[in-house]
Amino acid sequence: GPNNAKEMLSRGSSRKGGGHSSPNPEARRWNNRHSFASNRLVPPDTLHTGGGLGRGGPPGGAGGWGDLEEDILIEANLCTEVSVVVLDTLAIVEQVVSQCDQSGSLLASVLRVILHALNTQQSTQTLFHLFAMQRSLVSKYPNLLFDETTEHCAALCKSLLKHCSSSISSIRSQSSASLYLLMRQNFEIGNNFARVKMQVTMSLSSLVAEISSNFNFNEEHLRKSLKTILTYAEKDNELSDSFNSFPDQVRDMVFNLHMILSDTVKMKEYLDDPEMHMDLMYRIAKGYQTSPDLRLTWLENMANKHIEQNNLVEAGMCAIHSGALVSEYLHMLEDRKYMPKGAVTFSHLTPNAINESAVSDDIVSPDEEGICTGKNFTENGLVDFLEQAAEYFDRGGMFEAVNEVYKSVIKIHEANRDFKKLAEIHKKLYKAF
Repeated sequence: GPNNAKEMLSRGSSRKGGGHSSPNPEARRWNNRHSFASNRLVPPDTLHTGGGLGRGGPPGGAGGWGDLEEDILIEANLCTEVSVVVLDTLAIVEQVVSQCDQSGSLLASVLRVILHALNTQQSTQTLFHLFAMQRSLVSKYPNLLFDETTEHCAALCKSLLKHCSSSISSIRSQSSASLYLLMRQNFEIGNNFARVKMQVTMSLSSLVAEISSNFNFNEEHLRKSLKTILTYAEKDNELSDSFNSFPDQVRDMVFNLHMILSDTVKMKEYLDDPEMHMDLMYRIAKGYQTSPDLRLTWLENMANKHIEQNNLVEAGMCAIHSGALVSEYLHMLEDRKYMPKGAVTFSHLTPNAINESAVSDDIVSPDEEGICTGKNFTENGLVDFLEQAAEYFDRGGMFEAVNEVYKSVIKIHEANRDFKKLAEIHKKLYKAF
C-alpha cells in the first residue's frame, strides 16, 4: 500500500545518508556491491588475455563458451560498478551543493544525469539505486521538478512509464512507487496537479507513438503497474478526505491512460503498413481536438513519423497545424498586434488549419488549470513550430510555402527587435527564391 511507497521514499533518503540513525553510507554501499558480486559469481579481478568477448576470440576458440560467459559476467559487473560509482559521486555533489544559496542549476544538472541514466540500459541493481536517488530528490527539492519553466517533470514521467512496462516485476514495482510518490508530492505541496496529470498522459502518448520494430513495450505490464498505482491511492488514507480527493484524481488519470493504451494494440497492427499507421495516428490526434496539449503531442508524433519516412512536406504541414493550434490559444489569452490572429492566419497555407480554431462550446479554455501550460504554448514555442515548418518545406522543395510561413515569423522578430534572427530569415529566403 502507500506505506510501502513511503518506505521506499525513506530508503531513498537513507541511501544518501539523510537519516541520522542509518549506518555508514560507504560501508552500506560496499556491502551492497559485495553481496551483488558474490551472488553473480564474479570471476577473478584480473582480465585474462585469452579469446572471448572483445578480444578477438571466437566462441569455439580457446576456452570456448566458458570464457565467453566469464567475459559477459566481468563486463556486466563492471558496467554496474561504474554506474554505482557515478551515483555515489552524484550523491556527494548533491550533499555539497544543497548547502549553497544558488544550488538550483547544479541540482538540475544532477537530475539530468539521473534522467539520462534512467533512459539507458541499466542492470536491475543499478536501477534500484537510481529509483531511490530519484525519489529522494523529488522529496527534498520538489520545485526542481514542478517549476513550470522546466520540462524535467515531463521527462521523468516518460522514463518512469517506460520502466512501468518492464517485464521484470521488481522494476515495475519500483517505478510504480516512484510515479505514485511523484504525484503525491505534487498534490501535497498544492502545486498544479492538473499539469502533472497532463504530463503523464502526454508522456504515454509519446511512448505509444514511438512503437516500431526497434522499440516496443508491453501494455499488459503497464496495466499492472497502473493497477498498483491505483491501489496505492485507494489505500492512502491521509489524502482521501482532502479537497479534490487525491484518489479520485489518480483514478481519473489512470482511466485516461487506459484509453491511450487501447490505441497501442491498433498501432502494433499496422507497423508494417506506413499509410494505415499514419491514418490511425491522424484519427487519434483528431479525437483530442478538445484537449490541446494531447492534440499537440500527437501532431508532433505525426511529424516525427513523417520525417522517418522522408515525407518532409507532410511533416511541415503537421508543424503548421501545431503552430495554428498554439496561435489560436495565444490569441485567446492576449491579442497582440504582431502575433498571428489565430488559426485562420494559416488557412492560406492549408485550408485544414481552420480545424484548429477553438470556436465551439466544448473546447476547453486556456485559463483552465493544467491546460496549455507547457513551453510550446508560448511565443517562442510558436516561432519554433513555424521555423520547423519552413525548414521542412524548404527541404521538400515547397519554396512558395517557405515565404508564406516566414511572413508571420518576421512580424514577431520585428516586434522584439531581434535583428540577428531577421538577418538569418532573409538569408534563408534569398536561398529559397
